Formats: sequence, C-alpha cells, structure tokens
Amino acid sequence: MQPVAWVRVSTQTILSIHHRMVTENARITLSYNDHRTWFLHIRNVQETDRGWYMCQINTEPMTSQKGYLQVVVPPKVIEEESSMDLIVKEGSDMVLQCKAQGYPEPYIMWRREDGLDINYNGITGKNILDMNVVDGEKLMIRKISRLHMGSYLCVASNGVPPTRSKRINVTVHFPPMLMIPNQLEGARIGDYSKLECHSEANPPSINYWTNERGDMIVSGSRFLDDKIRTGYVCKMILHISNVSVADFSSYRCVAVNALGETDGIIKLYEITTAVESSNEILFESENYKYSVNVTEVTDYLDETKGAIYDNVTSYVSSSHTLAHSFVLYLILISIKDNLLNIV
Repeated sequence: MQPVAWVRVSTQTILSIHHRMVTENARITLSYNDHRTWFLHIRNVQETDRGWYMCQINTEPMTSQKGYLQVVVPPKVIEEESSMDLIVKEGSDMVLQCKAQGYPEPYIMWRREDGLDINYNGITGKNILDMNVVDGEKLMIRKISRLHMGSYLCVASNGVPPTRSKRINVTVHFPPMLMIPNQLEGARIGDYSKLECHSEANPPSINYWTNERGDMIVSGSRFLDDKIRTGYVCKMILHISNVSVADFSSYRCVAVNALGETDGIIKLYEITTAVESSNEILFESENYKYSVNVTEVTDYLDETKGAIYDNVTSYVSSSHTLAHSFVLYLILISIKDNLLNIV
C-alpha cells in the first residue's frame, strides 16, 4: 500500500501524509475507506479555503489528482462606504452610493420602496427617463424635485442567497407654495360658506387665515379653521356658518416654513336674492322690494331672449324712502339700457 498525501497547491502546504495530519488547522480532518478511498474534510469553510487541492500517491512515477474548492459568499452591504439618510434642497443634485461585497462580486441595483418609477437623468443629466430599476453602485439625480422624495432601496445580489438590501430615506426641502381652487366665492346672508387653499411645503409649514385687516382668524362659534395634511400637502379649509354682511370681505391664507412664506387671497361676495316667475322678477332686501312685471325674462348673459317691461312696483319702508327711490331710479335706467342692447 502506497502512502497518500494531501497538498494545498497554492501554498504547496502538505496537509496530511497517509494516516497522519500535518497541518495544525483543526478544521481540516482526514478519513479513508479500506485504504482505497481517501477523504479530506474541511469544516466551517472560509473564503481563505478557496483554491486547488491535490491528492498524491507515492508511486513511481507519482500519481496525483487535483480538485478546486470554490467558496461562494452571499452579498453584504458595506455600511461605512454607503450613503446614509439624506436631506437635500429642491433643485440641487443628489448622489446615492451603495457598496457591497461577496463572491462572486455582487450586482447592485436601485429601486423605490413604494414601487414607483425613478425619474432618472443619469450621470450626464442629458436624458430624463422614468425607470423602475437603475443599475450601478451610484444613483445620481440632477435637479431633484419633491417628486423624488421617498425611500430608495440599494439591492445587492450575486446568485448566492440571501439577497441583501439597504434603505436610504431621501427628504426634499422646499419653500411653501399655494394653489387656490376658487379665488371668488359667493354666499347669501345666513348661509354656510367654505373657503379653500392648498399648500405644499417641506419642512411642514405653519398655515393660518387672516381677515382683510390682517387679524388672524381663530376657530370660534361661526369660524372653523380646518387643516388636512397628507405628506407635504396641506388642505386649508375655512368654514363660515351663518354668513353675515360683515363677512363679505377678502380672506388671506398663509403658509410659512423655515425656507419662505407665501399667501393667497380669496374674495367672499354676496349673492343677491333674485326670484324669477313667469310674469315678474322680484328684487328684495330688508327694507325694500321691487317687482318688475315682464312678458318674458331676458337672459343677459347670452341675449337669447327679449323682454317687455310692463311696469315697476316698489315697496319701501318710510325710513328709507329717499335712498331707495334713488335705487329704483337706477333699476329703471338699467332696464332701459338692457332693452336698447336687445334691440
């Protein structure tokens, strides 16, 4: 029976000779079967164990056989060489970096945690693309906007499970901006009215309303300042119940944060009561009422109908006779002008 030896080829280190272990590495052991089959065992395999191993039989000439031990390592993100959570100002450039190690060398890709596409313009910044996945260790976005805000995942994989990922939260700061759905709102006395402003800001803004004099409006018996926040968007709603004459005015919605301030104005106006019937149009207020009998009501917006004004009847309280006689005169002048326009 010829002696058998195991050798580490890269270092020419003899590991065993026949029944005796030579190496001092306790992880390496030897076994054999009827001295015909010899096994080299390596416990707790490490990357340093990767390489060629050779079994030698001391014959003349020497007989040998080599085998390669491939040691694969799952990916691992190198925290100290990768980006941390980031705060950037809107309009500036952003670069995220992710480093990983493993064997084979890990492949790295970027994606948004919420599944949305990345509005990506690459290293050169020339072409803007909506991409679900971006490859490479670096993710660069030029002229970042609030739409880029969110959590980004750096995903490292090399075919050896498990795949590893790192979450990087990107926060975009920008000054407030306002959007007003309706700058003019109408209401009747005694009705309920609602004024609405939408603001966007990050850091979150302080939002409030002021009246025409500049006084801040505080929620009370008739006014309710309501705010609905969703992310960096704040919907400001000013509820006004039991509208009075004094409420017909301008209202200012204001949004302020550390980066700036902005405001917008909404005008609340009175809707005059007008009751239309087949033979009269009735204008009325607290102390007077005017009844204009007509053969047909005129639509002054599109001038599609004509009208014949038969007579005008007024009812005025005694304390306002002179003032409302003047109002009646203005109505008659208006009727005359409208008839001329129709003709």
